[in-house]
Amino acid sequence: MSQKVRIDGVKHTGASVFLGVDHCGNPCWTRNPERVMAWLCDGWRSRFNQRREQRPRSTPVKDDATGEITDWTEEPLGGPDISPLMSDSQARTSCLWMAGIPSAILASTNRIENTEWFAELKRRKTSGGRTPGFKSRHRGLGFVCWRNASKTGNALFHRTGRKSGVVVIAGMNPTGWVKPGGKAHWRIVIHVRVSQPIRPYTSVHVDWTHKSLTFTNMPLPLPRIGDGVIGIDRGCVHTLASSDGIFMDMPKPSKAELKRLKYLQRRMARQDRVNEARGGRTAKFASNRRRKTLNQFNALRGRIVRHRNDWIEKTTTSLAKANVLVAMEDLDVRAMTKRPKPRPDPDKPGRYLHNGAKAKAGLDRSILSNNWSRLMTRLKDKMDVNGGNLVIVPAAYTSQTCHQCGHVAKENRDSQAVFKCVECGYRANADVNAAMNILSRALDKTGGGTA
Repeated sequence: MSQKVRIDGVKHTGASVFLGVDHCGNPCWTRNPERVMAWLCDGWRSRFNQRREQRPRSTPVKDDATGEITDWTEEPLGGPDISPLMSDSQARTSCLWMAGIPSAILASTNRIENTEWFAELKRRKTSGGRTPGFKSRHRGLGFVCWRNASKTGNALFHRTGRKSGVVVIAGMNPTGWVKPGGKAHWRIVIHVRVSQPIRPYTSVHVDWTHKSLTFTNMPLPLPRIGDGVIGIDRGCVHTLASSDGIFMDMPKPSKAELKRLKYLQRRMARQDRVNEARGGRTAKFASNRRRKTLNQFNALRGRIVRHRNDWIEKTTTSLAKANVLVAMEDLDVRAMTKRPKPRPDPDKPGRYLHNGAKAKAGLDRSILSNNWSRLMTRLKDKMDVNGGNLVIVPAAYTSQTCHQCGHVAKENRDSQAVFKCVECGYRANADVNAAMNILSRALDKTGGGTA
């Protein structure tokens, strides 16, 4: 969420700002607020570009004799001779004109570049290949500054009237480059026109080309409708099972959709083989028929992913609104879905035993399709915003422990869905029993369920 306001003007206070040295080695200072704003925009864009040019891209390796592509390798977008990425302090030292730019501005380039990069990749994939490269944003002069509420805070908003306010950008000249007889600290005061109260925000985005400023607001708390406590067990048959005995299942693709996906995959594989036979490895990327098949496949796959993500958002929102404490078990999904290494067959040299790799692959697909990690991440974000508490407890023996008497035994699990204690005879659904054990551990951990 964001709030956009109009910039009415800028003002400089404090010391003269150090802009670097000219071609003759003479230091340059200025008190012109317009020039200082352009300098901040140039510094932010330069640091952003330094991070972007480090991104890898696949480049072909050609045979010198035949000119055919023999392999693919990765190199930075800036070229193979580009130097490694420097830290912010090293960038200030190597580029003296950036030495005085506030750290809250330079540090914001890391997250902004990372977010935009993966957003562009996702857009290119979900567009079905219709977007061959990154879309140009035609970005003008601008910069992003994190809000820092310390003593020498940055990007702080102060209301000056019923429909006016100021945003203060504070900085300091580097040691050794303070103007003789002057001070080190300076401030840029940006006057803005506001039409509604400014909600709590994390950063400001200054668009100097269009003279506007955008506050990036913090998420609004969800309206609490209950103060319950609940334990959640994640599984493959049922995506979520609660300690209240409720099962929540993620929507799966229909048989028609799965059949269509498999058909498009096989069709694209046939087209790849034909194109490679005609013109080598790169010919398949120039085929119009293959591109059409890929568009259809991506469109169907994207619809399935959107249905899944929509269910995750709605389910986690309802859990965060209805409960003050949610307990989940600590599962290392990456380790659980790691494929076992094949071992050599002692009877047949040169052959390997795969140790049930097919069954393991099916389990891995089931785990990954239920998005256990995303479920926990989104639930934690919403519980934090709502003032609730997501408690993560160890997962050891939660499915083998009897919630009634506490007896732990592997024999308690009659099947995947049936739990029957061999000690006291307690019977329950296995996933619900595990969820109740998870909740009990969370209540013990928090001292009775206080969130």
